[in-house]
Amino acid sequence: MKRSCQAGQRVICALIAATLFLSTACSRQLGGSGLTEDPKKNHLPFDRVSDAGGISPTDGFKVDEIPAGTQLNIRLQLPLSSASARVGESFAAVLDAPVIVAEKTVVPRGALVTGSVMATKASELHDPGYLRLTLISMVVNGKTIPLRTSSIFAKGGSYASSPTISGSALNSSQFSLSPSKDDVRFSTGHSLTFRLAQPLNPQS
Repeated sequence: MKRSCQAGQRVICALIAATLFLSTACSRQLGGSGLTEDPKKNHLPFDRVSDAGGISPTDGFKVDEIPAGTQLNIRLQLPLSSASARVGESFAAVLDAPVIVAEKTVVPRGALVTGSVMATKASELHDPGYLRLTLISMVVNGKTIPLRTSSIFAKGGSYASSPTISGSALNSSQFSLSPSKDDVRFSTGHSLTFRLAQPLNPQS
């Protein structure tokens, strides 16, 4: 009898020991090696606190600043010709289209623009005239802003080497070559396009 009791106790003890072993093993598996490491290493990128000292991709961008290369479309307010223009002479124009930056109108259509004649020559026999023009200022909100833009070069056509005379008689009094016909002539309202050579801030 005593032996059977002792055998039963041994079986019970063995079962308890096995149960304790299995529960310990399961708890180790659930813990996992990853959880024992530094938790900071396991944070996903979007869990991290943003860096207040970082650089924004739009840092330094000013909506009111007109970048270099921006197109300026103008209309002349008075005629301009290589026959009469002089180097350094200014000409008046207006902006033919608004200047828009980041979907915002920085300079409205109709703003007054001033240009300058950089080079000019009246036409001569067998030598057409030419003009080189640039823009030097623009009025924005009542304030005159200096400009630096590209230049435009225009040259007149070439004379015919020998005029065609109808009829059999050739009389020098029947024709004449007018030097003015090969001059560059821009009429009032003529459209021209320039580009900014450097950024422009109308508010500065």
